[in-house]
Amino acid sequence: MVTLGSRVFRGKKEQEAFDKSFAGRYQKMLRKNHFLYFGLPFILLIVAGSLYLRKFTSLKWERYDEKYRQCGEEEMLNMIENKRVVNKRDDYYRLQGLLSDHLDKEVQSNDDYDIVRVKRKKEDEPVW
Repeated sequence: MVTLGSRVFRGKKEQEAFDKSFAGRYQKMLRKNHFLYFGLPFILLIVAGSLYLRKFTSLKWERYDEKYRQCGEEEMLNMIENKRVVNKRDDYYRLQGLLSDHLDKEVQSNDDYDIVRVKRKKEDEPVW
């Protein structure tokens, strides 16, 4: 096979055999349709790349999910050490002061206090 410039010179029989082969038919179609030259390889590259990189992206999102996993209320309470059992209804009444039998001794001793304003220095007083 002799090359003349960028085109390959083939004899009559060689050219007929080349035209019947897959490469020859593909080259003939390339001259007619530019999508086969530019578009098809590009699409194949994108699809193959996404299939190849699927493992890396799935690993990335699995690590992200582990890091920012949403915990339920029960799971969060189980993670805390020295926890006390939480009952929303009883805690609501306890905070309202309506359920005195749930109060601890420490909380009962802190119930009898008066709100007193702390004395400020003269320079800290706001001037109106």
